[in-house]
Amino acid sequence: MDRLLGDGELDLSFSGEINRFIGLQGAIVAQFGPTPTGGNITGSVTIRDVIAKFQFHDLLNVWIGRMIVPSDRSAFSGPWSMGPWNYPGFFEPYAPPIGPRQGPFGRNDGVTAWGKAAGGLFKYYVGAFNLHDSSVSPLYTARLNLSLLDPEPAYYQKATYLGEKSILALGVAGEVQKEGSVEPLPPPAAGEPPGTPRKDTYGEVNADLLFEKNLGTAGTITLEGAFYKYFGDFERFDHSYFALASYLTPSNIGVGKLQPLVRLQQAKPKNADSYLLIDAQLGYIIEGHAARVALGYQRSDLSGAKGNALFLGVQLQK
Repeated sequence: MDRLLGDGELDLSFSGEINRFIGLQGAIVAQFGPTPTGGNITGSVTIRDVIAKFQFHDLLNVWIGRMIVPSDRSAFSGPWSMGPWNYPGFFEPYAPPIGPRQGPFGRNDGVTAWGKAAGGLFKYYVGAFNLHDSSVSPLYTARLNLSLLDPEPAYYQKATYLGEKSILALGVAGEVQKEGSVEPLPPPAAGEPPGTPRKDTYGEVNADLLFEKNLGTAGTITLEGAFYKYFGDFERFDHSYFALASYLTPSNIGVGKLQPLVRLQQAKPKNADSYLLIDAQLGYIIEGHAARVALGYQRSDLSGAKGNALFLGVQLQK
């Protein structure tokens, strides 16, 4: 806690239906803030989503374009629809999150076939990604989601419904990519050509569980957990996981509800001590996910490199 940093993100999204069989979705995202080499006050703008949607039946929808990779619940929820302010897996500053292989903002270019049964109590996803790069093998993904209480009919799923649904949901997923686990090589010496890395098949499997219950005048409790296992000779991590518990007050205190939350995250490198993150956060839910404030503390221990951070976040959506 020896410096003060700030960042921001603006997402502009649109979607629509051409007819009852064909739809479209798009989004752009603008960001500013700290970078590994300094600061970025001018910011950057890039494409987040570009999706053509084809609905043949509840059991078969096909989406083509740049979209969320169907992996874990956190990917479908994104930072906008979860309780914690910090997206899971961000152990190392300015590095991608430790978890399923995805892409910028959890997106990648590809195709997904998905469907639902019993109004969304059961859903499946299968996809192929990395289709923008002919030099690498496709990343194949699959996910099954079972909701035992209220259904979740949409492609996307939230990590908390803030008491609007009763949820007991289990998801299992996996990824595989031929030659996707690549040996990291040191920079070549001056005048020397770069070496040729060895490659192995990359694989990942995960499971996540969400329980959320509105207890009426007693408030809403949320329990969430996820476990990830990684395969490939050159993967840095063997496994990772997180566990979360939160409570939402039944009525407003001022203009919003209070949501205390704790989360434990751990990742095990293959050749080092474990990484550990602990978040303790107090949320103020003013208008559901549309307006909230989060104040929290994070303790980190990355194989002995320890740190502390206080964070304050403001989220607005319309």
